[in-house]
Amino acid sequence: MKNLVYIYFIALLGLGSCASQKNMEAKPPFVIDHPTSQKWVGGKEESATGIDVVLPITQIMDENVSFQHLYFRGHVTTVKKEIIDGKQFISAKITIKKIPRPDIIMHADPRKEVGNQPPHRKKEPIAEYPYELDNDEAVLSYIENDGKKVKYTKISKIKEKQPLLYSSKPRN
Repeated sequence: MKNLVYIYFIALLGLGSCASQKNMEAKPPFVIDHPTSQKWVGGKEESATGIDVVLPITQIMDENVSFQHLYFRGHVTTVKKEIIDGKQFISAKITIKKIPRPDIIMHADPRKEVGNQPPHRKKEPIAEYPYELDNDEAVLSYIENDGKKVKYTKISKIKEKQPLLYSSKPRN
């Protein structure tokens, strides 16, 4: 009976400690230098907004690294590796869609406005976000050439650039 209590206690500790822990790799097989983020806003009222994150790779020790996801400011998005002018980058695009407003009937006669619905905000359930990060931090997931285990590394000091505001006015 005493052994059963010990086994139960050890099993409980083992299950609780690995529930959602993701170990960070201290030395990933690549070096990211001067990461940046930039908010952007669409030019029309019904447009979306978002954040572009660029992670310049200054050194890569294993060319068979496959980059997976970026966790940044409460969002998770897929990433892609790009080569521009001979330099390697990891880029992530986070799009935040706006909900369109319903048409509202405005009339001098209030009886003609009866079909209007009062505004209400619908709270969407937030998926469990596994990290507590500062505004200038992100977590990048990747798989090395063995392809067996997803690894995670924390990226700090992400510099925020000036927001990019798109215009809906046509250019001349």
